Amino acid sequence: MTDIARRMAAVLAREDFVDRHLAALRYKKGHRDATIASIRDWDARRERARAQKQAVRDDQERWIAMWIARARAAGTIVHEAATAADANRIVYEICAQQGATSIAKSKSMTTEECGLNHYLADRGVVVTDTDLGERIVQLFGEAPSHLVMPAIHRSRREIGELFAREGLCEPGEEDPVRLTQAARRALRSLFLSADIGMSGGNFLVAETGSLVVIENEANSLLGTSLTDTHIAVVGIEKIVPRLADLATFLTVLAPSSTGQRLTTYSTHYTGPQPRSAAELAAGAIERRLHVILLDNGRRALLGTPAEEGLGCIRCGACLNVCPVYRRSGGHAYAWTYMGPIGAVLAPGLGGGAHDDMPKASSLCGACNDVCPVKIDIAGHIHEWRGVLVKAGRAKHGLPPLAGTMLANKRLWRFGIGAAKALGPISGFFARRNAALRRWQAGGLRDLPPLPAQSFSRWFERRRVDQRQGASELRLTRGSGPRARPTSETQRARDDLMQRFVSRLEEAGGNYARLAELAAVVPDHAVATEEARRLLSAQGLERRLAPIDKLELDGVDVLVASARLAIAEKGACLVDFADLGSRAQILLCETLVLLVPSDGLVADLDEVYARIDPNALPPCLTFVTGPSKTADIEQTLVFGAHGPRQLVVVRLD
Repeated sequence: MTDIARRMAAVLAREDFVDRHLAALRYKKGHRDATIASIRDWDARRERARAQKQAVRDDQERWIAMWIARARAAGTIVHEAATAADANRIVYEICAQQGATSIAKSKSMTTEECGLNHYLADRGVVVTDTDLGERIVQLFGEAPSHLVMPAIHRSRREIGELFAREGLCEPGEEDPVRLTQAARRALRSLFLSADIGMSGGNFLVAETGSLVVIENEANSLLGTSLTDTHIAVVGIEKIVPRLADLATFLTVLAPSSTGQRLTTYSTHYTGPQPRSAAELAAGAIERRLHVILLDNGRRALLGTPAEEGLGCIRCGACLNVCPVYRRSGGHAYAWTYMGPIGAVLAPGLGGGAHDDMPKASSLCGACNDVCPVKIDIAGHIHEWRGVLVKAGRAKHGLPPLAGTMLANKRLWRFGIGAAKALGPISGFFARRNAALRRWQAGGLRDLPPLPAQSFSRWFERRRVDQRQGASELRLTRGSGPRARPTSETQRARDDLMQRFVSRLEEAGGNYARLAELAAVVPDHAVATEEARRLLSAQGLERRLAPIDKLELDGVDVLVASARLAIAEKGACLVDFADLGSRAQILLCETLVLLVPSDGLVADLDEVYARIDPNALPPCLTFVTGPSKTADIEQTLVFGAHGPRQLVVVRLD
């Protein structure tokens, strides 16, 4: 039995875990299916995403060079790391240069791959994972067990006991809302005192030199906005060609990952966060954005069965449907990247230590069906098996002569026919086969009885029946009533504003009419410069919002302006142009966004068509509802780290 088989057998013996894990992933898949059913060009988007990723792989070095040049032109400090050790060293050197001893880090599988937290801890730099799921597994002393939901393997009871031991809540607490708020209180002080903010990166846009980070909790934006230095560690495979390509990638990523139409914050960093004139006058230093481009074996994957795996956008959809992962969980794989996509990447990136991962697959193809960038995951896993056996890095588990039979159709049919004819005798010998006994894992699996009818014969009979049915249908079909207009036609007639309100409320936000503005913005509310001007035009005078993070912490209501409202996503585009600090929209309890009357668009394609890639602001983000998390037993909780409420008002 291989190492991975032993680990999985140990997990399968825990029936309570298996049942809970299965239920959670089925729930997540259900959300995904419901969302994509309403995206009328879903398959076309997937194909475009696949083609765009392939285009980068076909000319990888040119796109990397373009991103580096554009990023540096925007003021980003770019570092190239050939290995994980190089990336760790670069991060530590930045910390040492600045005398930094504390880092607020958001979710990043790439830094997990590098073992960065332990490396820095050994050198006196404390890294606090601020994503709720990541923080939970960090306190447990574990690695994430899912690409998107790091703590999905833990129950609310286990998390409550952990938080009680850490002094974050009272013993016996199991309510996900109160546990989330306990984490919010504990992490807020860490956000405010951290020396450096660190993130990963979901996309790197070659055309503009931008770094794009996707999140729900606001912890990434908080950590990188409240510090003078932002460090991002990003794999070279994250490059996409053009800014407009993000309309496709953002549309396929969120539904595949969490079942949302768009994550709560989709932030585009193009250069460092600028200082306000007041801050510079007070002697504040310039802020810095460091991006560490990591290779760590990625270039060597070109030409291997793992090459197409470089197109992975880390949504985790393949994990949610995999019959192996759903029962075993992520820790059974004992590697950073688990599940089907992990099995594709492991033989290339795992240094030979995880060559048994491609065996942990039924090759059912469910992963291919859900992959938003159409990677042939099952095909590449099968391909790896042959490559590894041929290279002597793995052994197949087939009994003697089985390979010969499987390669010869006539021999296979003869063998199956003989086994059926012998009946109990063939079963007696099969049950004593060593390979079969290993597969049965001590009684956890049973070999099904041989069917009376072969699949080939069943399929041929079904095909004959279908042909007969089709003939009858052609004979009886008449000139019935015309088909109703398609749902797509009906959707095209929908009012954009109604769709925006519906999508906004679906994301947990609220919409208020202009007549309700005074009630939404109480006298004690504060506002940014542009928002004060817009409010004044409506006869409302409000104080200017502070800039200092300690003054902003706990502000009840803050009003800011948004440039656009995106109907299909229920999101607002905020470009931070009128904000004295990015933290202004993150540290308040309730955020009110004012959208101009001409700022309503249909979808992201129209948004990116309006943005000049040659004149991008240093930061812009799509805000889709209030801050949220579902890291504790898939229970949705608002106000993870950012605003607990979002209210949007269109200034008609």
